[in-house]
Amino acid sequence: MNIRFLTVMAFAFVAMSYGQKQNNVLDQFKDVPREKVFVSVNSSLLFTGEYIFYKMYCIDDKTKQPSNTSTIGYVELINEDKEVIFKHKIRLEKSQGQGDFFVPTTVPSGNYKLMGYTNWMRNGSVDLFFQEDISIINPYRSNQDVLLPNLVDKETANTEMIDLIATEDKRFVLSTDKENYAKKSKVKIGIQNFRGASGYGNYTVSVRKKETLKSANKHTPESYIQWHQKQGASLGAFYEKIRFAPELDGELIKGQVVAKNTSAISTPKKIGVSIPGEDFQLKVVGTDSSGVFYVNIDKDYTEPYALFQVLDQPKGEFSITIEENDPIDYSSVKFKKYFLSPEMEEAIVKRSVYNQIENGYYEVKPDTVRLDLLNDPYGGAFVETINLEEFTRFKTLDETIVELVPNVWTTKNKAGERVFKARSFDETYEESEYDALVYIDGVFIARPEEVLEFDTRTVKTINTVREKYRIGGKYYFGMINIVTNEGNYFDQIQDTNIMKYELESPRPIKNYFRQNYIEGVGSKIPDFRDQLLWQPTVLFEGKEWGQSFFTSEVAGEYEVVLEGFSIYGRPVFASQSFTVK
Repeated sequence: MNIRFLTVMAFAFVAMSYGQKQNNVLDQFKDVPREKVFVSVNSSLLFTGEYIFYKMYCIDDKTKQPSNTSTIGYVELINEDKEVIFKHKIRLEKSQGQGDFFVPTTVPSGNYKLMGYTNWMRNGSVDLFFQEDISIINPYRSNQDVLLPNLVDKETANTEMIDLIATEDKRFVLSTDKENYAKKSKVKIGIQNFRGASGYGNYTVSVRKKETLKSANKHTPESYIQWHQKQGASLGAFYEKIRFAPELDGELIKGQVVAKNTSAISTPKKIGVSIPGEDFQLKVVGTDSSGVFYVNIDKDYTEPYALFQVLDQPKGEFSITIEENDPIDYSSVKFKKYFLSPEMEEAIVKRSVYNQIENGYYEVKPDTVRLDLLNDPYGGAFVETINLEEFTRFKTLDETIVELVPNVWTTKNKAGERVFKARSFDETYEESEYDALVYIDGVFIARPEEVLEFDTRTVKTINTVREKYRIGGKYYFGMINIVTNEGNYFDQIQDTNIMKYELESPRPIKNYFRQNYIEGVGSKIPDFRDQLLWQPTVLFEGKEWGQSFFTSEVAGEYEVVLEGFSIYGRPVFASQSFTVK
């Protein structure tokens, strides 16, 4: 029999920590080095109606190589009042992750800061978080006072914005096939690597119109490393005090079981954690002697909810709470000042008009989410599906299982409880010693006999997998997932023993729109893009790499930028300019 194991372990330290205090649990990470992150952004000056595109690189502060510690990163945009405009959670694969943010018209003109960090970095100073100055212009608001210089500022307006020098890596040569291009024409770019294997990596390529409006120079990987070394020059390789656990294996959730009878909590309890939906997941984790537990969510999901329930315990005896991290104190963060001038008016108006046209045609220029990355809850196993629309319906689930679902039945266990069973593929009729897993819309049903009277008029299909599973140290044979017409059973749950918690989902991986004018495709659609290409994942393992894209109807000087870190953690930056006439 093929045994399929579901990933159900939380941190290894949870299993080892029964009877220990929480401080001792975190102390075992004292030899894990510090981290730093670099966030590559497409521009430091944005208008409402435009996108901030970004990619995060996480580096081990001791080895100076890509970090193997954190699998989750965070990106926040804050304003001068230290208010958070957006907070994104980023799943890091091989120390890298990506995301974007559409700047809405609700965001006022002003000076902002893009912050990047990991949960592990919260054990250090906020001053060591990645910081990038971002200026936003909202031309649709009449009040632009925050970007208007006073008499004192006029002499130095925007002069302090240019203080970073982009040093290029001469061992990378970036070139274009021509220096000048017509509008809506094809551009070919090439990269040559003279570093050999030390130049291999996963980089970011951005092609964007050079700013006609003076703005802050962005950090390059090299300038960021220099800045970070200066900020942390007196610090050791490890954190002095550990208050936050590293997210080693996905998103980390900390919770606690509270018992009506305080003595009942000292023995370990099992917690079932369901993430519902078509790509459902199930985790089973244990508590320590104080009822504390940790859950790692290592796969993406579409429904941003987790449902927690105490397993194998009397109903109503326990409740569950989830611990939230305190907000980050950004009081020490300083902002650079960006100011508008009368000479900018024409450029601002033109760019605003172009943005409105581009957003009006978004539906024919969409980005797409990588659906191939979604979790398969059945683990690739053969799924037997019964579509109830094809049969005369029975009222209850119990009747439906008996009459319509082959190879599945219900019976009583030794405790007198009704459970589900599934037949193996060997065509024997011997009853398995293991019960089947039961779900409704991906929600784990801990007590299946409670849903035998479930109204199957609301059910669309019943999916069955006949495989062996091991979850939370317990074996099961078979999986039955009951899919309702609306697919929202988790919204209707009224069980007080199930605690529903809203998740902050990691940003989805996207394939970004690529304009194509081959054979006249899209030639009649207005094209006023400033951002001609954003390719956050460029796998470079060789001597040469090539790519092509198309220019828009916007004339001007453009810049191709390659940046990131090699597989050995070395900063890489190269650029090349061309003109569209």
